[in-house]
Amino acid sequence: MNWQKSINNLFLIIGVVALVAMCHSLGFQEIIAQVKQTGLWLVPILGVWAAGYALNTVSYKLIIDTPEKSKVPFIILYKITVSTFAINNATPMGLAGGEPYKIMAMSPLIGKKKAASSVILFSMMHFTAHFIFWMLSALLAVFLIPMDSTLAVTLTATFAVCFTLTVITFKGQQSGMISKTLKLLRKMPLLGKPAARFAEERRETIETIDEQIASLHKHSKTRFYTVLANELAARVLNCAEIHFMLLAFGGKPDFADSIIIMAFVSLFTNILFFSPMQIGTREASFILIFKILALNPVWAMSVSFITRIREIFWIFIGVVLMKIKDGKVEKRQSP
Repeated sequence: MNWQKSINNLFLIIGVVALVAMCHSLGFQEIIAQVKQTGLWLVPILGVWAAGYALNTVSYKLIIDTPEKSKVPFIILYKITVSTFAINNATPMGLAGGEPYKIMAMSPLIGKKKAASSVILFSMMHFTAHFIFWMLSALLAVFLIPMDSTLAVTLTATFAVCFTLTVITFKGQQSGMISKTLKLLRKMPLLGKPAARFAEERRETIETIDEQIASLHKHSKTRFYTVLANELAARVLNCAEIHFMLLAFGGKPDFADSIIIMAFVSLFTNILFFSPMQIGTREASFILIFKILALNPVWAMSVSFITRIREIFWIFIGVVLMKIKDGKVEKRQSP
């Protein structure tokens, strides 16, 4: 459809603009210098994310294969996954870009309603894994970082908030979260009337999507927890990039340090989610956590810089993949 092609091109433009902006902000000469300094370690740093995206794709395939097996090849899902995360990394409030693109890309393959429900469920599982990752990292930090009152309160609050959010998302996945969210919005000023109108006009669609979101836990609890464990494993695997970077700079890091660094930086930047491409917030978070861990402060900026280069690489790959045709995939439209 022409409108789908136009939207796809819009996402493509967003990706290209983000690439140009990031390269300009970093400076091409500095990028080349950092790549030379990192050397062959750049290969496993980039490869970690290729493997991480594969785990994300496995999670999503488990979701769309419930209750009936889909006919969408893994390679097509991998392509869409990489492009989705590329758009998320390129935009402020990332899910406002990547997830709509994913729904649009999946709709011709599995139907609009299942595309919407599967993308929402994957996002919920992805965030739940983040909450668990942050909780476990807070516990790990207790044993590895000298505690003062400020840090102890911060870690306790982080654990409590993440635990609460985990419980909320678990319950939401099983009991009509979309309907309940709209019900809550109907009680809010300004949002009440539009939410009520939207809920009334699309009641049947919302009920279907809620039912499909709950189906994973309902039909296969084993698969549900496999998806969650898989997403958590992807988060831990991604920590290896920090480990490889520190090795490239001549350090002798513990992998536990890499986990704490990744957890702190991802939590800090997610709290300040509105920052375009996390410019400034990520650098500040690296400097702060390196200070807390008593690591070389010079490495903080180098690690931050290399993560930017990794992002540029994968945004470029995601943008390129958006223009590659899916090949001979059986397509099915549904209202």
